[in-house]
Amino acid sequence: MARTGTEELRRRNRAALLEQLHRHGPQTRAELTEALGLNRSTIGALATDLAESGHLQETTGRPTGSAGRPSTLVECVPKSITVAAVEIRADRLRFALVGLGGEVLKRAETALEEGADPMGAVALITGAAAADAVEAVAAMPGLVDEGTVAHSTELGWIDRNAAAELEAATGREWNVVDTATAAAVGEWSRGDAHEARKLLYLHGGRGLTAGLVIEGRAQRGGSIQLGHIVVEPGGRECACGLRGCLEAEMEAFGYAEDIENATAAAGLGDVAAREGLRRSGEDLGRALGAVVTATGPDEILFGGWLRELYLSTAAPVRSALAQTTLPHLRSRLRLRTPILGDEGPLIGAAETGFAAVIDRMR
Repeated sequence: MARTGTEELRRRNRAALLEQLHRHGPQTRAELTEALGLNRSTIGALATDLAESGHLQETTGRPTGSAGRPSTLVECVPKSITVAAVEIRADRLRFALVGLGGEVLKRAETALEEGADPMGAVALITGAAAADAVEAVAAMPGLVDEGTVAHSTELGWIDRNAAAELEAATGREWNVVDTATAAAVGEWSRGDAHEARKLLYLHGGRGLTAGLVIEGRAQRGGSIQLGHIVVEPGGRECACGLRGCLEAEMEAFGYAEDIENATAAAGLGDVAAREGLRRSGEDLGRALGAVVTATGPDEILFGGWLRELYLSTAAPVRSALAQTTLPHLRSRLRLRTPILGDEGPLIGAAETGFAAVIDRMR
């Protein structure tokens, strides 16, 4: 029994060490000792163990500032574990093969014709890299639940078992997450949002989605159809069959295609453009009120074209949000734009795969 407990503890410590180096980069053994709360001999044994398995290596690192030799750093071996990540959009497909430690080993992108089925294109663009990767993760716009795209305005899909279709096309299993959730994972893991316990990412594409992650992890039920929250009862008819959805109201202003033109015109004094932006900011704030009340995030990031809308309409967004949420929910809430930009979903898809790999090691 004691032996089993010791082996389990060793596995957990190995996984913790690997995760630390994967997320934070090369470190000295002293730094690892402080970060993980383990003694130097344990860190040494774990590092040796993982070096023998090919996951880690030691290199000459940073100067010490004294006349002595530079410190020795422990770092990941990128090719020891690889994850295939793809981002599928209506008009393009992006692929990255990412190694342990976050190094991008391969990258490719291809355009998709309007209405084209992307599954075959995934098989072509990933090739043998996806087959050899330890994990494969695809990010897609829409409402995603356990591999099924329940609804996607951008792709025009309803109840598509994307995971099964990707497996049929490529011959391997895939984890499927929505674009907004993937971007949230990316910003938490590789951006500057790691202090948020609950992070809500809003994504503006040809539809409007949101993804909630808790301490950097995707949650079942965290894929949110932001665009189909009703903000104008009896308003414009939406493709989903409802009226006054946020997505339908914003589609009327053409922001999915023309947000830059709208903000530029508003900046030049166009009254109609300013009014359209103000109204859209208020609608977005009201929709956010419902999401914030339901999920209680610490931080909200505005991605895709919603970034430009928020930068232009922060005051009406915040005002409408304040009118539709409880004071204690908004008092600690931070609203801002992401730093990874368009890279967020692809990075987050890869990090979702690495989280699964490290979890299996525990």
